Amino acid sequence: MKRMVKIIVTGICFGLALLLLKIIFRIDDAAFMRGYWIAAPAVVIGVLIINVCYNLFYFNKVRKIAKLLSEGKPQEYIDRIEDLLKTAKGKNLRNILELNQAAGYMETKQFDTAIPVLEKLSHERLKGAAVNVVHKINLCISYFQTSRYDEAMRIYNENQALFQQYRHHKSYGGDIAVLEVTAAVINEQYDRAEELLNCAKKMYDDPRLQKTFQEFFEILNKETAE
Repeated sequence: MKRMVKIIVTGICFGLALLLLKIIFRIDDAAFMRGYWIAAPAVVIGVLIINVCYNLFYFNKVRKIAKLLSEGKPQEYIDRIEDLLKTAKGKNLRNILELNQAAGYMETKQFDTAIPVLEKLSHERLKGAAVNVVHKINLCISYFQTSRYDEAMRIYNENQALFQQYRHHKSYGGDIAVLEVTAAVINEQYDRAEELLNCAKKMYDDPRLQKTFQEFFEILNKETAE
């Protein structure tokens, strides 16, 4: 919404500037309108292109920074994302950066720090189903890891349609498998949780996911031993 307001304001300012030029140089109405209808769309398109390029610049930086997680450098990842947040403008861009920031906190087991960031984003209008599914996955897992089981199950149950949409997605399918295991553990369905874990372990070879699966195996062993 703010972006559209800025574009409209830019258009109004541009129109007023042209009107001033018309008065100063005494340009006739027909010539002025021809020039206006040529220049005005070009200015609006130019503003949009600059905005897109600005966002792409930051998204490209995030992609490069994301490699730090796979390299086992989560704190450096967090620091770099926080540096971007110091300069980034635009609500949508900042929402995505904060979502990545929370992911870094989760990687370092700072779930109590990640939750306020994720809860704040719950009140934002997150653009894109992919952004929403990452947000809901991370919030659900963070609630589970801090023993806030009722809240974890609420997020899990309320977003079943969204999760099923990405159930077999290359990037998010493994994380949704983790959610299914999480729900089974919360409901004390340990046999089902183990079955889901064994299936997921064979299906997803991502080191990060494999580490998470192993952590759940340890949780299951602890629960079944009691």
